[in-house]
Amino acid sequence: MIRFAIVLLLLANAGYYVFSQGMLRSLGWGPEDPSEPERVQQQVKPEALRILTPQEAKQAQEQPRTAPAETAPAPAPVAAPAPASASEPAAVAVAEPATDTADKTAAEADKLAAKTTDKPADKPAEKPEKPEKKECLVAGNFDAKQVDALRLQLAKLPEGSWRLDSSTSAGRWMVYVGKFSSQEALDTRRDELRALDISTDRARIASLEPGISLGRFSSEEAAERHLASMGKKGVSGAKVVVERPEAVSYTVRWPKMDAVTKKRVQSWHVMDGKDLRSCS
Repeated sequence: MIRFAIVLLLLANAGYYVFSQGMLRSLGWGPEDPSEPERVQQQVKPEALRILTPQEAKQAQEQPRTAPAETAPAPAPVAAPAPASASEPAAVAVAEPATDTADKTAAEADKLAAKTTDKPADKPAEKPEKPEKKECLVAGNFDAKQVDALRLQLAKLPEGSWRLDSSTSAGRWMVYVGKFSSQEALDTRRDELRALDISTDRARIASLEPGISLGRFSSEEAAERHLASMGKKGVSGAKVVVERPEAVSYTVRWPKMDAVTKKRVQSWHVMDGKDLRSCS
């Protein structure tokens, strides 16, 4: 039994050896050929393929790829050669690269660089100018004579940039006794009036001193009535005088005056030393 098994194993090994060496290929039995020789037969223009040594392949790779398209040789198709055996060194096949695409890319890069260089640098954004500060100013009071000269200067300013306002101050009237020749005469007359229970006061106007005031009133009619009442009490020599006449004063207002106009107005002689004040 053991002998039979040994003989069977020997026959099996012999059969595998015959099969693996391709001795039965004529009968249609045999392993696949790893060399695949049919691929060599399918090559297209194998004469165009140039086999390079390792040194030649290294030199071909180090050559610049930017040669002009007109002088570059036509690219050759690349096909891998069938290896003769595992012990032979592999040959390197190198096909010369096409340069049309590289040249086109380089030209486009040069154009882009030229555009970038020629493009002017963006100017820094200018800061918006701050609006000029303007303020509301007023000057016064001017009398009628002063305002006539002031109007001539105001007419040189832009229309609507100024406004002239007027105000009327009421006059004041006084019931007056005097003018006395001396202080002694003044004191004597004051004593007489006090005896009649009439209050007195100084005139307080240089042109009427020394004199006595029997009362001050905002209207001439009121002063005349008081004078009549004094006469009934036995006061003689009294009269109604104007202590302060009714007057019209003027004020100039500039709603929005800038610094230039302010300096210009301050230089006017017609301002008569009057300062510009804030409207508030």
